[in-house]
Amino acid sequence: MRRVHLEAAEDHVQRLARESDPLGAVKELIWNALDADATRVDVVLHRSPLGAVERVTVHDDGTGMAPEALAAAFDRIGGSWKKWTSGTLLKQRTLHGSNGQGRLRAYALGDHIRWTTVADGGGGRSRTEVSAHAATRNDFLIGDSRPTTDPTGTLVEAWGKQSPRLDRLPLRANHRRLTTELAPYLTAYPEVTVVYDGTPVDPGTSIRRTAVYPLAFGAETAQLKVIEWSAAVDRELHLCDQHGIPVGSVDAGIRAPGFDFTAYVLWHAMADNVGDVHLGDAHDSQVTALVAVAREQLRAHFRSRADDRRRELVEGWRAEGSYPYDGAPAGEPARVERETFDLVATTVHRHLPGRGNQRRGTLRLLCEVLRSQPDRVADLLDDIFKLSDDERGQLDQALRRTAAPRVIRAATTVADRLGVIAALRRLALDERAEDPAALRALLADESWVFGERHGLLAGDRTLDGLLVRHAEVEVLLALARREHEGRQNLVVVAAPTVGLKELARVTAYADAIAGDGGLRGRRVDWDVWLVGSEVDSEARLEARHPDRPPGCVQDRVEGGNRVRVWARSWSEVVHECADRVRFYQDSMADPS
Repeated sequence: MRRVHLEAAEDHVQRLARESDPLGAVKELIWNALDADATRVDVVLHRSPLGAVERVTVHDDGTGMAPEALAAAFDRIGGSWKKWTSGTLLKQRTLHGSNGQGRLRAYALGDHIRWTTVADGGGGRSRTEVSAHAATRNDFLIGDSRPTTDPTGTLVEAWGKQSPRLDRLPLRANHRRLTTELAPYLTAYPEVTVVYDGTPVDPGTSIRRTAVYPLAFGAETAQLKVIEWSAAVDRELHLCDQHGIPVGSVDAGIRAPGFDFTAYVLWHAMADNVGDVHLGDAHDSQVTALVAVAREQLRAHFRSRADDRRRELVEGWRAEGSYPYDGAPAGEPARVERETFDLVATTVHRHLPGRGNQRRGTLRLLCEVLRSQPDRVADLLDDIFKLSDDERGQLDQALRRTAAPRVIRAATTVADRLGVIAALRRLALDERAEDPAALRALLADESWVFGERHGLLAGDRTLDGLLVRHAEVEVLLALARREHEGRQNLVVVAAPTVGLKELARVTAYADAIAGDGGLRGRRVDWDVWLVGSEVDSEARLEARHPDRPPGCVQDRVEGGNRVRVWARSWSEVVHECADRVRFYQDSMADPS
């Protein structure tokens, strides 16, 4: 056994280890394996009984490290053999690193490090172990080489470090990060397999679309490769050499709602400008200019893709019958409304229910909200769907440019009514919420609950005075509206249940108040509602008549006055409101 001392300051070695980035260390060890012509690399995360990551191993079937080359591999920083060749030694595959620093990254994974390597050297095939410890990180112990017939390759083991960062290595997001970084390489060399924590890194299973664009900046040329994924990934712009090997990465820097992607800039001089990469966007350099050109091309790509996706989504909704418009738009306002709807609906499409009545109802509701409150549609959708920053930004930008607020503003406020329905459910249907005063206060301002024709009714002292003289029942709500030739009165009576006995009592009450002389000389329309938690079978039969609307048990005209008596359950009232306001309410019971 011999000791090799790394000629470098210990704090410099510690900085190169970048111990705060264990995933970066895993990446470096994978690249080292691939640069050694490995066709399979296995990364195993060994867990303690409590689930903590206590050991990380990276095993490959590459060429290994020959005994005569080990001292040179561990006694200096830099001077990598990769600088003097254009490809891997056997297969001539593209090389990743050439700085001679990758092995130091292993200290991010453990305090104890061991390399066990099998390689063919001048004396035949042999196995050699190299070990190191973080306490003396500049010293490497190289064991005696022993002959072996085992396959070539290298096993790197790291253990003895407790860190929350290590415990995050099994996260699915880290598998996705490896996938996006290795995608160009694994696509170029399909014979290579990388397995991370038991799951193959296989970009082919999640690549949805690939596009390649030429780039020009100054006198230089480069290439932009865009990969769209079927799963969520970090949006990054990888800065690569001409073969797609990453040198660094920056944020993608664009908005593209609904798209998960990774971009790769390929430039022959990227490795020579690696320092500029890490200085960032603010540095005035060729890399900065290249990144700016790449981002502009990315924006153009996703503008085109957004148009494509919008058309695809709308055609799909048409085919399944979910699209809330039929035929061609009639006139300019209808065209603007429809274009705005398409933009809004496709921006939030990932939040819509699946196929069937739920999506159909939600799209119809979205159409109504857009018509009624175009100025607030972005806020409402953000409240409902919790939009991402990208989605909200695109929505705001599009709505600022559109003429929709001028041409599609409607009289109703759908969102407010949805709140009323929710409150009505709580107050009228929840047996625990027995609060007649709160229910009365709610309905006094929302008389549309009993039909749109009652929407403009209000309290009336004349009606209140008349009802005082008829105290046979307890009135929940009494509202009126004066009209040119008469008036409209709405009286709501609440009961625990609605049966024949209650019907007879309320019908007699309706006849009494309609026959009162207090409103004589005017044409009066009376609607008297009897509402309870349930309507029994006998009363329901009375409320079903072919000559009357559903729920109407009496509809008579006497002396120019019309008197209608209704029997409904609270659940029916709520359902009918929701059917008018929230178009998808009736589909909740049918998710097909």
